[in-house]
Amino acid sequence: GDTAEFTLIQDGKLIAGSDTAYPPFEFIEDGEVKGFDVDLVAAIAEELGLESEFKSYNFDALIVGLQGGTEFDMIASAMTITEERAQQIDFSDPYIDSNQSLTVRNDSDFTSLAELEGAKIGVQSGTTGEEYTRNNLPEGATVVPFENILQAMQALQAGEVEGVVNDLPISADIVLDETRELKIVEELITNEQYGFAFNKDNPGLRDAVNDALATIKADGRYDDIYRKWFGETP
Repeated sequence: GDTAEFTLIQDGKLIAGSDTAYPPFEFIEDGEVKGFDVDLVAAIAEELGLESEFKSYNFDALIVGLQGGTEFDMIASAMTITEERAQQIDFSDPYIDSNQSLTVRNDSDFTSLAELEGAKIGVQSGTTGEEYTRNNLPEGATVVPFENILQAMQALQAGEVEGVVNDLPISADIVLDETRELKIVEELITNEQYGFAFNKDNPGLRDAVNDALATIKADGRYDDIYRKWFGETP
């Protein structure tokens, strides 16, 4: 409730750790961090009477960074809620749904992950996309992990990999850039949900964020932010 006690690294500021190369959730444009998660955290912080700030990290370093407790108060990085991760960190209520997807080059004949036998498949290191690919690997195929998803997509464009498996909303945003000459050919139904993540030593902050998230969902601010980034209402 409103009496939730929580600690912040810096008084008056909610600092989020994030892999800021993940449009449209978080990305850097003109030196500024923008995106769906960025706007959502700003609205949550405002509801709690706080400022918000995003700090950039590699995705696979976020959980260790959060556990360290000195860099940022929460993870806001399009992170799927999983049992494995929940053993290390606490998640907020889910704030958006997602599936995986397969992206290939426009001139590719591949239409499904199953067809990529013997091929190299790009993923982002430490993601559920990587896990899904390893669990559903076509015969003779190789998983090629990249530090961030934009690097994986560049490798796909350059012909270094034959496909990229990644969260659908992000890939959908990336292929909108026609100069990349990429297309999504398969949606892989994984029924994932993203959550914000918190240090297990700070349950009050998770509770406060959940309360604020519920409030901005109820009063329409969430829908406005969603529409801004996805062009439709959830």
